[in-house]
Formats: sequence, C-alpha cells, structure tokens
Amino acid sequence: MAKVYSGRDGSLLLAGTTLVKVTNWSMQADVEMLEATTLGDNQRSFVPGVQGFSGSASLIYYKADNGNIDASTLLRKVVKTGTGGVTTADLVVLTLRLADGNSFSDIGMSAYINNVSIGASVGEIVTAAIAFQGTGALTAASV
Repeated sequence: MAKVYSGRDGSLLLAGTTLVKVTNWSMQADVEMLEATTLGDNQRSFVPGVQGFSGSASLIYYKADNGNIDASTLLRKVVKTGTGGVTTADLVVLTLRLADGNSFSDIGMSAYINNVSIGASVGEIVTAAIAFQGTGALTAASV
C-alpha cells in the first residue's frame, strides 16, 4: 500500500540534528528561464538558467536548558544588534525531512534566515515564523 505522509512525518534539522520544535515548513524551488530567441526566429525559445531555493517554517518559541540550539538561538542568527545597527545573517545548514520509519526523504541546503516574525497571544503558545534563502546547490534531494 502507498505511504501517505502527514505533518507528523515532517521535521526540520539544523546541522543534521532535530533540535528546533517546528509546526510546519515549506520549500520552493525555481529555475530562471533564459530567452535564447535569435533574430529571424518566429517563436521564442528558452533554456534553463540559474536555480534557486527558498522556504519558510513556523517554530515554537522556547529556550533549551541543555545548551542545544533552540528557537531563541536560531532567531538570534538574524535578529541581532551590531555596532553599526546592521549585521549580516549567519549561514545555517537546514534539512527538511519526511520520515517513513527509519527511511527518510530529505531536502538539504545551506541557507540564510532572512526574515523572522514573532508574536504572542493570550492563551496561545508563542510561535515564530522564519523565511530562508538557500545558497548554492542542494546538499540532499531525496523526495
């Protein structure tokens, strides 16, 4: 019988370890199409160009008491102060995973977290939304 995946099967790993509590993630891949039409052509033609990856995730905000990477540590990679008021984001190694027992479908990439949104509501768990931009080629793509 075919395996149907649910959110229960998903996880987000940092540097190969599941440390951040995530409620959802998504990833987009695209490739730019470059026009290769020449003078005298009657139809446009295209060739594949540069590939890119980006995505987002929602994290449960918490601080770990054992020194592991947690949501607070991850958010500080982009929300930080600097002497000039502007600092660069830190590069992170992300793996988006779907698990089927001990078998994994992974999408791995080096990425910059380029957007953070955090909010709190009475009677709700504090969550933070992040957006990330991949850099370079994927390190894993077994979906």
